[in-house]
Amino acid sequence: MQQDKPIVLILCGGRSLRLWPLCECKSKNFIDVFGFSPLELTIKRFLKITSSSNIFLIANENEKSVLLKFKLIKKENIIFEPESKNTAAAIMLSLVHFRQRFSSDKIVIISPVDHLIKENKEFYGALSKAINVAGAGWISIFGMQPDAPTPNFGYIQVEEKIEKDIFSIKKFVEKPTRLEAEELIRRGNSFYNSGMFISSISTLDKECRKYYSSYNDFMNIFAKGNYEKNLRSLYKKIEDLPFDKTIMEKTRNARLIKASFFWKDFGTWHAIYESLPKDKSGNVTKGKVFIYNGNNNLMYLNNLKKNVLVVGLEDVFFIDTEKFTLLTNRRNLDNLKSALKEFKVKFE
Repeated sequence: MQQDKPIVLILCGGRSLRLWPLCECKSKNFIDVFGFSPLELTIKRFLKITSSSNIFLIANENEKSVLLKFKLIKKENIIFEPESKNTAAAIMLSLVHFRQRFSSDKIVIISPVDHLIKENKEFYGALSKAINVAGAGWISIFGMQPDAPTPNFGYIQVEEKIEKDIFSIKKFVEKPTRLEAEELIRRGNSFYNSGMFISSISTLDKECRKYYSSYNDFMNIFAKGNYEKNLRSLYKKIEDLPFDKTIMEKTRNARLIKASFFWKDFGTWHAIYESLPKDKSGNVTKGKVFIYNGNNNLMYLNNLKKNVLVVGLEDVFFIDTEKFTLLTNRRNLDNLKSALKEFKVKFE
């Protein structure tokens, strides 16, 4: 291992329901609407600052056969969960593995897999600043300047400017309503929560011991022997909770790093629309689609043999896969997860 380089933990578990119905047939790690694998893109982003030996994945064991064939990551650097129990459990399990292998002052960068970031000097400059702050005993988190109110992101309200682009944190607001998001943005002291955390192993360990009641159970899975059995038993009883809610909303050891680099959470169809190239009428298409007198639509066909004609539509999102089809307008994309719950009750 390179002692002077950070560890990178890429969160690969969970299902991206906001990309339904494509998520029914593909893992979000390999959804290729951009023409590349999000996992591959994320790994290559961090290979510019650390070695492949220091990059780890935490993933669901359902993807074990696929990920063990993935050549960019060493097999021993993939940690598998028996089931998805949100980001708190994923980070806790990874942390107990890191405590077995690294010194306590080692810096860990925790990153989601489904972010689009332009790897420019702004990103690596902000990352360097976040690592320095983390080395002083803080958990750093990137805050992104909001460009529109949305309930799809968490928000962070800052309190005091510590130095340039570094702030103390007042509170986390987890996925507010659109009206609440508008108010947060209006106040001018709120940022999108990027979901990227940078900290030393010792700081994470201290905060997890303090605020996560099941942390000792994670620590004991190695001590008792029979790791696999102990892990499955633990995952059956722990709660499904995000890391933000279990640790970040409670800790006093956090600092926000204001980020100015290009960032998109491409776990939503709206974000994908914004990120992909468009025709002169603002349409995004994949497959054999002809749009006549239509504007600002996203048309995604998984079946490349099908021909689709669209006439006179605006702000429509049509995603067609072999088994499922989604048809909605831009205004109602935020309701997808809620609608999907009722849909699955009715048809599955």
